[in-house]
Amino acid sequence: MNPIESIPWNQFEENYRNLGGLLFEDCVSEPGYTISDHYFGPIEEIQLKLDRNQNLKGQIHSLFDRLDLERKNGNYPCGFLNYELGYHFIEGLDLESSPLKEGTPLLHITIFKNKKKSKYKNPDPKYDSSVSISKPIPKWSMDEYTNQWNKTLEYLKLGESYELNLCFPVKLQIHGDLFSLYQNLKAKQKTKYSVFYPYEGKNKTIVSLSPELFFEVQGETITTEPMKGTIVRGNTKEQDQKNYLHLQTSEKERAENVMITDLYRNDLGRVAKQGTVVVDELFSIRGLITVWQMVSKVSAKLDKPFSWNSVLSSLFPSGSVIGAPKRNSYELLRSLEVGNRGVYTGIFFTSEETNQLPWIRASVTIRTLETESNGETHNVKYGIGSGVTVLSKPNEEYEECLSKLKVLTSPVPPNFQILETLKLSNGRIFLKVQHGNRMEHTAKRFGFSFSKKKLEESFHRIETEVTGKVRLRFLLDEEGNFHWESTPLPKRSIRASIYLGFAKEPINSDNVFLYHKTTNRSVYNQLTEECKELGIDDCILFDKDGKVLETTIRNLFYKEKGKWYTPSLDTGGLPGVFRERLLQKNWVKVKPTTKDDLLKAEAILVGNSVRGFERVTLVTK
Repeated sequence: MNPIESIPWNQFEENYRNLGGLLFEDCVSEPGYTISDHYFGPIEEIQLKLDRNQNLKGQIHSLFDRLDLERKNGNYPCGFLNYELGYHFIEGLDLESSPLKEGTPLLHITIFKNKKKSKYKNPDPKYDSSVSISKPIPKWSMDEYTNQWNKTLEYLKLGESYELNLCFPVKLQIHGDLFSLYQNLKAKQKTKYSVFYPYEGKNKTIVSLSPELFFEVQGETITTEPMKGTIVRGNTKEQDQKNYLHLQTSEKERAENVMITDLYRNDLGRVAKQGTVVVDELFSIRGLITVWQMVSKVSAKLDKPFSWNSVLSSLFPSGSVIGAPKRNSYELLRSLEVGNRGVYTGIFFTSEETNQLPWIRASVTIRTLETESNGETHNVKYGIGSGVTVLSKPNEEYEECLSKLKVLTSPVPPNFQILETLKLSNGRIFLKVQHGNRMEHTAKRFGFSFSKKKLEESFHRIETEVTGKVRLRFLLDEEGNFHWESTPLPKRSIRASIYLGFAKEPINSDNVFLYHKTTNRSVYNQLTEECKELGIDDCILFDKDGKVLETTIRNLFYKEKGKWYTPSLDTGGLPGVFRERLLQKNWVKVKPTTKDDLLKAEAILVGNSVRGFERVTLVTK
């Protein structure tokens, strides 16, 4: 395979804004970069809406046969199929007798003449800060959702379905440039199936950050990756691991996942060569920036050359967004949701011919914005949902639904690097293993490329080449490159003493960057400036409940009744490697701490791996 052309971001942006068209992009495979498939030069746009006066069945069949021919002729048919098209493809259902209203949109496809594949370094997401998103308004409140959930549970108890993926829309408004918004959203949720697709004269746009592959066809091989099971990422290492394990071991989530995996096996069996359907992965947990997802993988060999009609008749819509059995669940959900899903939980696809073999990629359109524009104002519909089984609880399901809004509501992170501050003395890095472990965990949390071998090589170079007693800023960028800066450490004959006071305001415990050491230190920098205004060396941080955490650059230790303690950092604060070492040696214990605890303490120390311990004079005015 030829290497992908790498171009500067500014060149890519200018090229796209000039040519327009569709972007189908992978932001995962190469951290720090986006691998972009840019389809442009539209030959024809095809829309289809429900019209019972037409021969819809024949019209749809002919259309998908045509897409196969267009692909073989060297063109690129791409677009989306709405969820409601399931009334055509699910066996036993049909559009004419469906409850859909006349004029219901069913699909939008563009046949492109050209495609360009390239790679660009991800832009600084702050490059356009003029984009704003209003507060999302869910169609259902918790009470309204619970009402529909209770009806759903009754169907499950009656055996009408084994699982129902209950969904509802959220409305919001965006002001500003949609292309800039798309780039900013990609910084918050990196996926392999990002889509930016303006259509209908750019009055409408699909912005999708779907993490879920519906199917991929390469030659005669078809691969599917049903995604079932979601939980939010934790801020602390311990909470993140706890959430991971909860999802991994959840009886309810595993039951959902295996049910949908079996459904996919059966669906693929209808178009596969006998004996070729294989479950390649079961219950894999994949980490996105905002959530953990449970994913399985099923593949097969097609019994006949790929055709849209045969594959869609077997698979569409994805069972992961309906339930099982598919037909009954689809009809029940229509009665429960009382409305069209539209693009949400349909599919987005690209198609082309490579070396005279089909290459088709289709994602399930979750985490997808369906926008309608009036100048710089864009009205948005965004769907959320979750799978309901007899093991479900309404409050947990509603929370799972809302967790899928985090990609919209969470702040856009700036470009940053992962940082460790090291002390080198006599050719040895102090607490080297602990620093390396913490950096690796943070890299995995934020999706940075990380190589243990490169880390060890970098540490070896430092210990071999850097002399004297120095402080090192050791950095890792998103692409996995290590580099460092060193400054001499001054000699000191006595233990330093610092003036310490309380910060003016509590920290925001939802800010994930307070739990990880990175170059994104805007909160800490602001607090440091406030410390200077107060005439003190450092500030003690605390949460909204008044629980004491750490300082801006040090961990806290205090003595009470002859024993040493350090504050719990569950609601904010970076667990330093110096602190970790003291805990491992059982020299200190973790304790939830208040301001009063510090005011009454027999002694207070602060410390980190570079400075060691420092005495404290507590300033309370």
